[in-house]
Amino acid sequence: MPLVAREREIVALVAQGYKNKEMAEKMFISEQTVKNHLHNIFDKLGVSDRLELALYAIHKGLHLAAGEAPAAR
Repeated sequence: MPLVAREREIVALVAQGYKNKEMAEKMFISEQTVKNHLHNIFDKLGVSDRLELALYAIHKGLHLAAGEAPAAR
């Protein structure tokens, strides 16, 4: 099952190093909602923790926020 837009936002923020509380404040949602999204994301992607999620996101290019271009090298 593919990630919905909100889940992709969460993935990008995790990969950028945000903590649950910071994501909740930035997205105007509760910290529990962030945790619920993370649980769903872990299940959908088959990852077991935030580190694995961040590595997956970077590998797949999901760490970029919507509309953000990759950094020039």
